[in-house]
Amino acid sequence: RLPLDQVKIDQSFVRDVLTDPNDAAIVRTILALAKSLDLEVVAEGVETTGQLSFLRLHGCEGFQGYLFGRPVPMDVFAREHQLGLFAQPALALPEGRKP
Repeated sequence: RLPLDQVKIDQSFVRDVLTDPNDAAIVRTILALAKSLDLEVVAEGVETTGQLSFLRLHGCEGFQGYLFGRPVPMDVFAREHQLGLFAQPALALPEGRKP
């Protein structure tokens, strides 16, 4: 067993996943490997619904990126999150999992 439980797909692969066959193949391979090792996956740099759809189609359940929200200081995030101003979380993980 590896001493980790999560793998991140770098934004450089996510960015062109819809237009670069090599990036798409790398992402699919990372997802397949993670699944076979029972690891969670978080894709970084998700900016479009097309990227999100591709990732979901291939089994990715965790996402980070501007599609979900812009980076903000922790105090701003906490305040706005408490007020319910965020439409979606900055990090979406499988249900029951913590970042």
